[in-house]
Amino acid sequence: MNGINRLDIKQLRVLQALLDLKNLSKVARKMGLTQQAISEQLRKLRDLFDDRLFIRQGNSMVPTPKALSMQQPINDILDLLQK
Repeated sequence: MNGINRLDIKQLRVLQALLDLKNLSKVARKMGLTQQAISEQLRKLRDLFDDRLFIRQGNSMVPTPKALSMQQPINDILDLLQK
């Protein structure tokens, strides 16, 4: 099964927030989750997309080219779902 077929909306929201905030703790606070829950979602996303998606650099998470390439499509999808 293609990884994208197993992707859920919660994971899209986590990925969008990570792309915006680039910090696991900030994303956790924004979403009302624990940092461990965000880390687990990131682990699942990494498995789904077979890419690290974010690389820790100090207190920040730097998106990989693959993560950056998904930013606009994810924003578009989530915007459509909110209408």
